[in-house]
Amino acid sequence: MGFENEHIVMLPFMAQGHIIPFLALAKQIQQRTNFTITIATTPPQHPLSFCSTDHGLPPNTETPENLPLSKQINLFAASVSLEVPACRLISDIMEKEGRSPLCIISDVFFGWANDVADSLGTVNVSFTTGGAYGTAASTSIWLNLPHRSTEEDFFTVPGFPERCCFDISQLHPFIRAADEHNQ
Repeated sequence: MGFENEHIVMLPFMAQGHIIPFLALAKQIQQRTNFTITIATTPPQHPLSFCSTDHGLPPNTETPENLPLSKQINLFAASVSLEVPACRLISDIMEKEGRSPLCIISDVFFGWANDVADSLGTVNVSFTTGGAYGTAASTSIWLNLPHRSTEEDFFTVPGFPERCCFDISQLHPFIRAADEHNQ
């Protein structure tokens, strides 16, 4: 399989801290490969239809910028509604080009992108815009729930040095409440 005229579709979470690393990645890929890259997000960038008021958000809210912290969880929850327009956009690209994109590179928050990729005969690569250390620690905590097996206020993170310990109060309430049945 040759890699001429390939197309990659990128789906960043709609926030500057996520879009900027996707732009940097797109630039690196494009400079090395000359692939066509489509970055799809909510308006005003590349339009994926999204109606913020359908999700309890103020009108024309496509990013967490200027959004009160109490409403940011609504934006995260609403991001699931991007699955259908993303699928439609990629289907349109496929119709125009006569084949599936080489891959979809999606934000780690868009787990639904795996289903989109499967349904369209391509692969999804999950991209995290956070630092490697924090991402690895968070993943280890979610997978192992080490705070659930201690009576102390502190716990160590599996796979990290013993001196790396966290206070349970530093965890998000979702993680503190998680158990092996609702991870």
